[in-house]
Amino acid sequence: MGEMMIDKNEIYVQLGLLEESLAYTLGQISTVRDALDESLKENATIRMENEKLRERLAHIEKKEEKASSKSKDEPNPNLIQIFNEGFHVCHLHYAERLQDGENCLDCLELLYR
Repeated sequence: MGEMMIDKNEIYVQLGLLEESLAYTLGQISTVRDALDESLKENATIRMENEKLRERLAHIEKKEEKASSKSKDEPNPNLIQIFNEGFHVCHLHYAERLQDGENCLDCLELLYR
C-alpha cells in the first residue's frame, strides 16, 4: 500500500508541473496574441494610409497628364509667329526664309507634335 501512495504523490507532482507548464504556455500565447493584435492594427493603419497616398498620387498624375497634354496640344506661340512670318523653325533650317507656298514638314512636326 505504500507504493500506491508514492505513485499518487508522484502523480500530484507531475500534475503540478504540468499545470505550471500550461500556465507558462498560456502566458506565451497571450503575449503572441497581443503582438498579433498590435500588428493587425498597424497593418490596417498602413493600408489606409497607403490607399490615401495612392489616391493622392493618382490625382497628381492626372493633373500632370492634363497639363502635359495641354502643352502638347498648344504649340509655342513665338514659333508659330516666326513660321507665319515665313521663316523655318525646324532645327535643320532655323531662321531661313520659306519659299512661297512652302510647307516644311520638319517645321510643322515641331509646331504640332
